[in-house]
Amino acid sequence: MGGNLSTEQRVLDVVLSFAADDTLPDLLRHVVESACDLVDAPYGALAVVNGHKELTEFATESGQLKITAGDPRSIGVADFLGAPIKVQDETFGNLFLTGKQEFTSQDRDVITALATAAGAAIGHLDRYEQTRKREVWLRAAAEVTTNVLTGTNGRDALYLVARTARRTAVAEFAAVVLPDHNGDLVIEVTDGGDYDAEGMRVPGEGTVSYRVYESGAAECHDEGTVPVVPGPCAVIPLTIGDRTIGVLILARLAGAPSFDDPELIEAFAAQAALVLEFTRAQGDTERLAVLEDRDRIARDLHDLVIQRLFGLGLGLQGLTGMSARPQITERLSGFVEEVDHTIREIRRTIFSLQEPPTGSASLRAQVLNAVHESAGLLGFEPDVSLEGPLDTVVPDQLRPDLLATLREALANVVRHARAKHVAVAVGVNRTMTRLELTVRDDGRGLPLTDDSGGVPHHAGGLANMAARARRHHGDCAVDSIPGAGVSVTWFVPLVLQEATWR
Repeated sequence: MGGNLSTEQRVLDVVLSFAADDTLPDLLRHVVESACDLVDAPYGALAVVNGHKELTEFATESGQLKITAGDPRSIGVADFLGAPIKVQDETFGNLFLTGKQEFTSQDRDVITALATAAGAAIGHLDRYEQTRKREVWLRAAAEVTTNVLTGTNGRDALYLVARTARRTAVAEFAAVVLPDHNGDLVIEVTDGGDYDAEGMRVPGEGTVSYRVYESGAAECHDEGTVPVVPGPCAVIPLTIGDRTIGVLILARLAGAPSFDDPELIEAFAAQAALVLEFTRAQGDTERLAVLEDRDRIARDLHDLVIQRLFGLGLGLQGLTGMSARPQITERLSGFVEEVDHTIREIRRTIFSLQEPPTGSASLRAQVLNAVHESAGLLGFEPDVSLEGPLDTVVPDQLRPDLLATLREALANVVRHARAKHVAVAVGVNRTMTRLELTVRDDGRGLPLTDDSGGVPHHAGGLANMAARARRHHGDCAVDSIPGAGVSVTWFVPLVLQEATWR
């Protein structure tokens, strides 16, 4: 600054020059150096009041954050001058000057004006920084939304959310945590860090993730709440309205700055949650379209193709009696058998088309597999009827007993019945209160013992079936007509079963 300028002009020039500082450390150093220059003080310091989140990048000195200018070792007996720096009526810090024999009233006026201007500049810089951060997070949310709308879905969408959040927050580690079908939180995807945590279950009570998931309120911590990265962390709920669908975790290395902008991360997380819910709904829509198409194909096969094949088989069977040549009769019988075999294969295809496109076998698929396994031992394919919402209503712990009963009933037919026809029916009634399995054959019926009085003898296998039914508050009934076959009816009340299961 030139020596010919008035003090007022010099102060004005300094105040205007504050606008050129685009970072807080540069601005604070500029304030201290300018103050020393304006009042000819050998030493100046700016002590920031503890708790101001804007200054987390500064090193601490004896518990206080300080910016200094000059050499304090050269200070002898001298006067002391100070002025508070306020940002929006809140004390940000204190500007101190010393090393001068005596400060004048003009010096005090200069430092007071400088401190006031410094507070305004710090407030402006803080607002600018907040605006810049908000723009960064808005661009991050827009990037996620754009990528999802242009084809990124499923787990790729989860990875995109974790990766974008980590980079935007300048974090070391990010994870998306979602509840599984039991309601337990599981780390679905991670980004960054050296620790592979994907698929891990989050411990229940007492953990920050569960607390945030249940309360819907974000939490930021300065030290290792996240075991994989023992530094500052932010645990943010993924919310849609008043519903929380998961948790976003961000963590930095030990000694790194704390997360001072949870509101911005929450806004990003809310947008990300909406996008993830959209991808989930889109996936459900696509699966529903596939199921509807498969159901249409299954109906067409049943209503058109099978009926035509059945008519063709009857016509061929009628021709066998009209030919006097054994070779032609034999060939026609072979064609009839081939048509019957084709009808059975189409029926199996119809049942498979009605299966949901998932990796695990549904109850319908398990029943069909059990029946198909028995066909090789029986020498023919049993008829199968599946009715009602078997895959959604029948609880998992009931299914092993149902399938074991079915296999045992079919095994009894193989061992004892000498049947030529078997019909299997598994169904849930319209009120969804009863599961019933029926296995009928046209074999010899149950054997009669000498002391039975004409009542069929129930073997141990049938007693086992009844025991499995009673385990679930149900029962098993066996009807047998000697020479005309056996009918096994196994049933369980689903209302009681559901209450026990829960």
